[in-house]
Amino acid sequence: MSASQPTEAFITQIAQQAGEITLEYFAKRFKISEKSNNQGIVTEADLHSEKVIKAEIHNCFPSHSILAEESGLTEYAKKEDFEPIWIIDPLDGTTNFSKGNPYYCISIAFGFLKNRRFLCQLAAIYQPTTKTIFYAEKEKGAYCNGQKIQVSTLEELKMASICTGFSSNKGKDLVPLTKTIGEIQNNSLGLRINGAAALDLANTAKGMFQGFYETPLAPWDTAAGALLIIEAGGKVTNFQGNEFCPLQDRGIIAASSQIHESLFNLIKINYAN
Repeated sequence: MSASQPTEAFITQIAQQAGEITLEYFAKRFKISEKSNNQGIVTEADLHSEKVIKAEIHNCFPSHSILAEESGLTEYAKKEDFEPIWIIDPLDGTTNFSKGNPYYCISIAFGFLKNRRFLCQLAAIYQPTTKTIFYAEKEKGAYCNGQKIQVSTLEELKMASICTGFSSNKGKDLVPLTKTIGEIQNNSLGLRINGAAALDLANTAKGMFQGFYETPLAPWDTAAGALLIIEAGGKVTNFQGNEFCPLQDRGIIAASSQIHESLFNLIKINYAN
């Protein structure tokens, strides 16, 4: 990685800096606004965190583009192959955060575009309430608080703890979701719904959970976590079983190879179309 590209120190530092900002608001009174189309809420902490992350990136890498949850795409470069781009979620798990639930995180990914696909090179996910920092670099492994991590070596779904989320699903979209939840609950040790997809992916990478799946998700929910899973020795696909791309796929399945196959076989039944 050249000097003109970010380093582990840079991406983890801005994730932690943003995380400390969210703690200034956590479990206190702050302004909450509803997003349009019933897509959840946004708080002052989300906006403050995103502003700081973007400012740090623009200060050091002014030509890079940024895809951020609250402000969308900031165009600082042409969208051509190998354009450098950041995908950030300044506060994943906003509903948890707004209720004083410590299960939330900051998620930051850096990579390049090629044929409209995101090639992730660096990823950091930070849980401020536990001071836990996850980091991954392409082909160099995944780490949690400086220690190398790997996905669970468990081979049977029946003993696995699997996590998912409701995302923005409502109405008829709940039908395949609830059917799949029932299938997995009946075939695993138990299913968990935690409310922060990026942090679920990070904890799956270190083996706390044996698998994660969810749809629909946005690029900022999955970009960093997908690299963590891959670098921790896991497998990541979309709901069709193909190579996952956060810019193109809304559904993600992540686990060890053995658990992934079992998960995919249960999920595809309800999401065949």
